[in-house]
Amino acid sequence: MSLQYFFANAAKKWPNVFALHELATGQKLTFQQLAIALRGLASFLEAHGLAKGARIGILADASIPYLIADYGSMAYGYVRVPFDPSLSVEELRNQIADAEIAILLHDHAHADMAYQAGGNICLSLPALWQNEQSHITCSSDGRLAPSLASLNYTGGTTGQPKAVMHTQASLAAIINNIGLARPTSAGDVLLNVRPLWPIASVSVLAHLCHGGTVILGDRFNPANFLSLLHTTNAAYSSLVPTQITRLLQHIQTHGNIPDHPIHLPFFRSLDVGAASLAPEILEKAMQLLGPRLSILYGMTEAPWSFYLPAPKLAILHKRGSSAGAVGFPLQNVQARLISSTRPDNVGEVEISGPHLMAGYWKQPDKTASVLRYGWLATGDLGILDKTYFLKIVGRRKDIIRSGGMSVQPKEVAECLLSHPDVADTHVFGISDPEWGERVCAAVVPSASIKIETEELILYCKKHLSRHKVPKQIIFLQQLPRSHYGKIQQAKLLKLLKN
Repeated sequence: MSLQYFFANAAKKWPNVFALHELATGQKLTFQQLAIALRGLASFLEAHGLAKGARIGILADASIPYLIADYGSMAYGYVRVPFDPSLSVEELRNQIADAEIAILLHDHAHADMAYQAGGNICLSLPALWQNEQSHITCSSDGRLAPSLASLNYTGGTTGQPKAVMHTQASLAAIINNIGLARPTSAGDVLLNVRPLWPIASVSVLAHLCHGGTVILGDRFNPANFLSLLHTTNAAYSSLVPTQITRLLQHIQTHGNIPDHPIHLPFFRSLDVGAASLAPEILEKAMQLLGPRLSILYGMTEAPWSFYLPAPKLAILHKRGSSAGAVGFPLQNVQARLISSTRPDNVGEVEISGPHLMAGYWKQPDKTASVLRYGWLATGDLGILDKTYFLKIVGRRKDIIRSGGMSVQPKEVAECLLSHPDVADTHVFGISDPEWGERVCAAVVPSASIKIETEELILYCKKHLSRHKVPKQIIFLQQLPRSHYGKIQQAKLLKLLKN
């Protein structure tokens, strides 16, 4: 089943229901108008002589034209390649070359960057919803699977670009998984305040395919997020942990978190993924929103693999057992642990199912290193009980080997965070000629507090084995994080070298 089928089906079942509403421009599209616009995109690409299977690059902020280019490319046999607008021109140029982009569609805000990186393959995103005279028609059943549909660059911005390949079939499986995990009725509102270029846009895609309405609320702003949930009658939204933290900080700066959850009569779930949510942040978020937080576990290579719905997370939180919990595998998703030789039954999580990536673009060796006999090695360490309930406890690759000893960064970070003057920290290893790797830490002190390196090292020596004590500490006002809330370790390494 292809994306073309999903959109044709939505237009048939809910022709006059609003599919998209962009708050910044006030523009709206019904499902019937969206289907016309997607066909218009196909006409646009054909008019530029692009054959099916050509890679269509997209460099833009969240908007209706962006989604039409994104979904229209995939629905009509092209391969969409969304680019991160925060890339440098050199990084973007490398990804364009790696994907062999045929055309780069861009919005006005990123025109200069697009032309610097892409040159004569660049074109402005057209307002395709005005094109109602497309000669492209849907095939009878929309079957294009298992053709390549999407390339998503991941794994940071250093070294050789690495793009995850998803097919029509894997995207269809993801859409079905999301529909079962988070049931949607026609007209249910999903408020989106996240960038659309990463794989996170599949949540928006699935919501549309099940008849839901997507409201594009521009970039996340902690000052207006709660009011947007209320005024849009949103049933669903999604934030990464960094955004939740900023929301709570904003509320605390301008008063206190209310004693009772705020009144949001239509709101059901705030999906949280990409990084773990600290217990104290979860506590405050539930105080603010009530039992409406759900945990999502997946990755670009295997989106929406596990889901912990809000009611179940609330029960676990009340019991004090929510740390690391990501819930149960979704339909047709299988999970297992390997290398579980530790007494606490911790092992590396492997996932199997039709939603898995097809591999890494033009990198068969790297594909073979993580995708073996239909199972994806996630690199995450977890505990999986007999009911297949999963808790994530760390990263296999995060283990630091120093002087022949293994160091779990999480253990060192917990020690540093227990110091009253430490607000945030990230622990990592860097190459060392004597130790193999040496333990390093980036530390964010509490507000207006100055900490000496020697003080923290002595503190760690009191609580940790000697080989786990950081050998180098740098102090920052805040940790460099990606949109997903993940630490940008490459930036920390540059700071250490300076």
